[in-house]
Amino acid sequence: MQAMREQLVVSFFEHPCLTIRVEDGSIYVAIRDLCDAIGLQLAAQLRRLKRDSELSVGVIQVQVTTPGGLQAQDFLMIELVPWWLSSVSRTRATPVVAERLKYLRMFALKTVYDAFAEAANLPPAPSRAIEDLADLGRIDAAMEGIAERQQQLELSQDKARAAWRALDTRVRALEEKVGGAMAAQQRGYLYHLVHAWADARMQHDASLDAGDARRACFAALKVRYRVAKYDQIPATMYTDAVAYVRREYAKRTGVELDLPEQSDLDLD
Repeated sequence: MQAMREQLVVSFFEHPCLTIRVEDGSIYVAIRDLCDAIGLQLAAQLRRLKRDSELSVGVIQVQVTTPGGLQAQDFLMIELVPWWLSSVSRTRATPVVAERLKYLRMFALKTVYDAFAEAANLPPAPSRAIEDLADLGRIDAAMEGIAERQQQLELSQDKARAAWRALDTRVRALEEKVGGAMAAQQRGYLYHLVHAWADARMQHDASLDAGDARRACFAALKVRYRVAKYDQIPATMYTDAVAYVRREYAKRTGVELDLPEQSDLDLD
């Protein structure tokens, strides 16, 4: 199990998702949150990811800090997220998300084909632009060349990650000074509060599954503060947002939501 250096809640498809950086600098996204965003069953997608020889190398399990203590969660490397999303079922997604997934899939397919065509000195899609079928023989050599370049790229990534980490540290420090959006600790703490609220809703409404409950709670929060994405809630509204979630939790359960303050969660 890999060690985590930092974590932050960001939005994918307008749904809050937990992202982490591990010791080598690589970034991963919580598979559970991505499944919630699209309307997928977590267990089925984990089995699918682990069966895939390419995608499985980007699946890791990491202990993350939650109000209930350290818990193991499954994450997918950010570089593999678009390819995985381009192949998932869109049947349970909202119309907006389903349309985005459709275009993502078409974009991924065209991008891969155009990369081969460019390397083979062939015109990009559509294929009717190729005048001589014999020219297709150049694609095999092109695929070999792309594979070799990918190997060289992977060798150079360590240096790029080190430089990026230094820049990211400076940018994050400036963002904290300027203010505006919620800080990392605030995003993380509110994220955990909303998950607790969603659990309470699910327990009191048999028609809701975990993903539906979390989507509904985050949607209510975004409507209340008139934002498209969870991480756009302004820092000035953080205290109000925490109080709002606590009230909603109490309405469902009849008890106060007892979670430690964000400073105790080690979310940065």
